[in-house]
Amino acid sequence: MSADIKGKPVPKPNLSNPPNTFVIRIWQEWSVDGSTWRGNIEHLESKKRSGFQDFERMLAFFRSFEMFMEQERQDNNEG
Repeated sequence: MSADIKGKPVPKPNLSNPPNTFVIRIWQEWSVDGSTWRGNIEHLESKKRSGFQDFERMLAFFRSFEMFMEQERQDNNEG
C-alpha cells in the first residue's frame, strides 16, 4: 500500500466501481458590480451537467455519484 504526503496509507482503488470522468470548466465573469467566478461540471459517462458558483456546489455534484463517500466515512471514523 502506498502512502500520501502525510504518510497515511492510501487505499487501493475499488476496481469494481465504474470509472468516473468529469470535465470542469471555470471562468471569471465581469460586470459593473465587479467579478464573479462560475463553473460548469459534466460527468461524461452519464452526460449529466451542473453549473456552480462555489466549491460546495461542485462537491455536491461529485457526491451525487457517491464519489469520496468511502474516504469520508473513514475520515469520520478516525476523528
